Amino acid sequence: MERIRKFLGRDEEKEDERAAVEEEPSTEAPPAALPAEPEVKAPEPEPEPEQEPEVEEAEPEAEPTPARPGDTIPYHSEFTERLKYLFANPVAAAGMEGPDEFALEFMAMGERFNVKKQAHGEVSFGTGSVPEEDVFVRISNSTVAELLSTATFADFSKVYIHHYRKPDAGKFVKIELRKDISSMNRRGYARVPILKLLVGQMR
Repeated sequence: MERIRKFLGRDEEKEDERAAVEEEPSTEAPPAALPAEPEVKAPEPEPEPEQEPEVEEAEPEAEPTPARPGDTIPYHSEFTERLKYLFANPVAAAGMEGPDEFALEFMAMGERFNVKKQAHGEVSFGTGSVPEEDVFVRISNSTVAELLSTATFADFSKVYIHHYRKPDAGKFVKIELRKDISSMNRRGYARVPILKLLVGQMR
């Protein structure tokens, strides 16, 4: 009987030990929580490539306008050569028409010469007097030299008109009209720049 009691006593002790073990709080650390999965963000849209600011194309520099034919007068040593050039110049002789006719006589540098044109004819130059001239023009030697030094028709006109309007002993342009100015104007004097200048009507 004692063996049975001892055996049962041992079993009770074992049961008490098991219960005590179960009642004791566990000293083991709880299993570590699994790390939370990182939040997956939606991919950000790629930034659009920066557009380079539009650069306005520089306008090509305007080419300089070429001088009109006849703007610059070449050098002449003789007054008759200067007049021949002006009567053939598209600027100075602009507006001259076939029906136009005129006759001018000059005294310059001690020489007498003439410039004339018949209706539907060409401008011609000659020495000496011309019959039934429209105009007789006398120019002093100093004024001739000044006229030959001008580089443009505009300068030539300024010098010619200046010495016509304000003559002095050494520099002058004397103009004698031999025909009625109204009839001369009908024949082209009022329209052609060089003719208008030579008769003193240039303003």
